[in-house]
Amino acid sequence: MVKLFDILTHGMLWLILSVMTVSCVSVDEPVPDKGNEVSTISFKFTIYTDEKQLPTRALGVWEENAANVAERILKVNDMRILFFDQSGLLLKSVIPSYLDYNGSDVTNDGYYTLSVSFTHDYFDKFDDDADVPFTVMILANLESMGGKYNDFSPGNTRVADVMESFRMDKNWFPSEDIGIPMYGIKGFVVAKELLMQGLDAPFAGQIDLIRSLCKVEVTDKIVNAIEYPDGESYPKVTDVEMVSWISQGYIRPRFDDYAQGLKFANIYPSSPEASAVSARKINDSFRFYCPEADVKDMKFRVTAILSPGSDPRQFEIGLDSFESEIGGELVRNHIYRFNIHAFNTLLRLDVDVSDWVIQKNEFELDDIVSMEPDGFLKWDYDESNFAVTTETYNGSQEGQLSILNGTTLYATGRFHILSPIGATWRAYLIPGENGVDAFEFVDVDGDGKVIEGSQSVFAEGIVGEPAKIHIRGKGDADSYRHWAELVVEVRTLDGTVLYAPLTPAMSSKFIIYRENKL
Repeated sequence: MVKLFDILTHGMLWLILSVMTVSCVSVDEPVPDKGNEVSTISFKFTIYTDEKQLPTRALGVWEENAANVAERILKVNDMRILFFDQSGLLLKSVIPSYLDYNGSDVTNDGYYTLSVSFTHDYFDKFDDDADVPFTVMILANLESMGGKYNDFSPGNTRVADVMESFRMDKNWFPSEDIGIPMYGIKGFVVAKELLMQGLDAPFAGQIDLIRSLCKVEVTDKIVNAIEYPDGESYPKVTDVEMVSWISQGYIRPRFDDYAQGLKFANIYPSSPEASAVSARKINDSFRFYCPEADVKDMKFRVTAILSPGSDPRQFEIGLDSFESEIGGELVRNHIYRFNIHAFNTLLRLDVDVSDWVIQKNEFELDDIVSMEPDGFLKWDYDESNFAVTTETYNGSQEGQLSILNGTTLYATGRFHILSPIGATWRAYLIPGENGVDAFEFVDVDGDGKVIEGSQSVFAEGIVGEPAKIHIRGKGDADSYRHWAELVVEVRTLDGTVLYAPLTPAMSSKFIIYRENKL
């Protein structure tokens, strides 16, 4: 029977773009020095490693905590960050030179920050007001697994060419110094002028890192055990070995589009290993890590003592016996748990399968409000009573919403602020000429009708949730033009006040007008 188990988590990788000093080592040929013609592009990643959704671990259980750290560990010298252009050709492969962990090595309630910079004329080929498309790929912990990063040629290597593999030593086990191989990829489209804004550059999106291994656990849950005078309970499991297993694997999954989960294995074409590998005992469980494999190639052997002084007995079980529960393949980023319930003439087991699902926690740079990609303020309105235009004031482009005098209808503004997590937002109007008491926010019901008594001078909500605000003109208006500036204030947990960008030009204000004609 397949059950949904508590799942181990890996942090979500949030990508913030910034321009700063060079902080990486290139593994490609150096870019020719073109002086000011070649831009320096820099990225800062934050990798969250919180375990908030897991039960509190018992103190002193060193093995379990160490394993949890091992399943999240990243080493700066065992990573590659690959950048591809809009056609999928490699621009640059770099080694990050800065990776700093902040937090506890026991509870994993911390985060990594990682910096990468490189120079390339690809970004200079776009006009200053153009959108720049590119793809970022991350490979991690490959060399510690026994693999080797390929020296791909920029301009000739496509995304599909990246298919590094590794071979596991039979004694391999993750530790605080040796991590699990991981992979992630994401495409971005960012305005060039925003790429060049340094620490003020906007939020660009997210990259999820997935583990390139499966985890297999066999747990002693024998219910017919009896406690004997020696203080031990029998029958008891004393050892679990993998006697047929696949030792080679790809760091990359079969399909890059794994947003909805992984369902298909990318199995390395190799024969199964016949040499037995003992599992590592972690509390009452025996744990293996292995590459993706066909279940018919996977078999483990359980050694048990049924009573004091009796000779050990061994039982072999092929994973294909559980194909109806786990499928025909072991798929990366999944945990396969087998529970031993009884020893009689036959060994009785059941199996549970769960995803190594990515935990959606974010960590952002201070003093940056990030919006959903292309998630600036958007308006829904009746075109006979409202108009949205872009005007230039003092050389800067500003958004403008015009409301026809006399209408009682409202315009709806939509936006989605993604960070800082834990912050709140408040939308309000700063009066301009004749702008005092000229506009109001309202709430609407499911039919779109204004809820009487809901009129307010502000609207507010929580960062992280899609938001809507409804604005209309208030009361009677004379023939003069009335205007005010709409701003969305973001207040962090420590009381810091920031302002959300409301237009593609990164302006933090949107002009609201009342006019006699549109």
